[in-house]
Amino acid sequence: MLLVSTFSVLAQEVADPPVPVLLPSNGGEEIVVRVAMVDSGVNYTLPLIRDALARSSQGELIGYDFWDLDEQPFDSHPTPSGRIQRHGTQTASLLIQEAPFIRLVPYRYPRPDMTRMEQLLAHASENGVRVMGLPLGGNRKDEWLVFEAAAEKYPNILFIASAGNNNRNIDEQPVYPASLTIPNMLVVTSADDFVRPADGVNWGRTSVDYMVPAEMQSVLRFDGSTGLVSGSSYAVPRVVALAARIIRDDASLDAEGVIKKIRSLFANGAAPRQLGQGYIHDPRVDTNHSIATVKELQWRVADTLLGRLLGDDQDDELISIPIDVLILSEQWATDVVLDVLDEAQAILSQCQVVFDDVDIRVVTAPEYLQNLETGASKTIMDAMRRSGPNRQPTVVFANDTRMNQPYDAEAFGKGNTRSRPWLTDSVWLTLALQDRSIALAHELFHVFANSGQHSESAGNLMLGRTTGNNRELTPRQCEFMRANVLQAGLGQN
Repeated sequence: MLLVSTFSVLAQEVADPPVPVLLPSNGGEEIVVRVAMVDSGVNYTLPLIRDALARSSQGELIGYDFWDLDEQPFDSHPTPSGRIQRHGTQTASLLIQEAPFIRLVPYRYPRPDMTRMEQLLAHASENGVRVMGLPLGGNRKDEWLVFEAAAEKYPNILFIASAGNNNRNIDEQPVYPASLTIPNMLVVTSADDFVRPADGVNWGRTSVDYMVPAEMQSVLRFDGSTGLVSGSSYAVPRVVALAARIIRDDASLDAEGVIKKIRSLFANGAAPRQLGQGYIHDPRVDTNHSIATVKELQWRVADTLLGRLLGDDQDDELISIPIDVLILSEQWATDVVLDVLDEAQAILSQCQVVFDDVDIRVVTAPEYLQNLETGASKTIMDAMRRSGPNRQPTVVFANDTRMNQPYDAEAFGKGNTRSRPWLTDSVWLTLALQDRSIALAHELFHVFANSGQHSESAGNLMLGRTTGNNRELTPRQCEFMRANVLQAGLGQN
């Protein structure tokens, strides 16, 4: 979050560059939504930003610098120490990446005189802004009273404010504008991979509405390079983009209507105690997305070499575990997946455990859903995973991982999914994985045994780092895994 603080600064020695003139393209029937970001301005010379700017019929920028009172809202936030922070380009770039159809109205916030927020809101309303992001804030309520009074005059504008990054409960220690009571404003904070407020961000049961996955987000920096950023500031553009998609699909909605729509999608009554509404698991979710099975095949142990070796004289101690397989990336060839399953099954068979009734589905989905992310995984699992009593352990062959602590393969048992139940009893593999069959057997053991423990014995499958030599399981490990499989109902004799 850009911190609003009181200080005086010297005039900038270097003049802001001119805004490139670009005639609006003939969009035909294309629907665009005008969205404002109130921040430190933007680097409007960067192509990503330049091409997304809202413009007049003459190609001139619609936006304003309410700090310098000119028409060049260039990204610059001088600090008391003399440093220049560049914040607005990053938040704006995340918004544009997630909602490329929007037209951006950039504002540089009025640090010298916060009463100018009234003029800022009037300018936004006159120019058709429907959603306004506010990834900034401060501790002084008096600086935001004019904004509070003005915001309620424009019920057609939805305001999205950052909860801040002070690691505190803002119900008790307020931050503004987040702690203001404004009917057409949502307040958001950042969530971690375990569906909790991320380290260092603010929360508040009364003041904060939603948390959003906003850690390690890829943005465009002021100099045009890319980088990863985290914090409640970056929850703002993600929810602004979500609101813009809702308005794109139904332009008749006012701010209250958009708030109700978001509530219907994401407020499920199970909000953590730190929040008022809940968890927006996938801000990119879009009714236009297509998620479907494009190919399906069945795989049975009897059809494998191991099955033929077992023949009809299968031991009564043999446990058969049905699993589902989802292939999300076209880079996972079906024959490769079959080989990985076959070899992983051979490793686990030393415990007299085999796979059976394996349902393999090749899935088509938006690119971002092909990766492992805590929140976005809910979208793909809700669409493709069996539910209720038919749900089985699921192996997902993904493209990459976007977890904050990335692993090439990851297991989700019951112990580490209490706040993210859609991942329970699943294993995710990425294309970067080495020793894939051993890694799959290793991760499935975690799920089948419902244990995150590792072994220190050389050659053991459950060493912390899988290699081509780690294949063995002890009788005690086998006994532990088998008992849990039967107790949890994951398999049967």
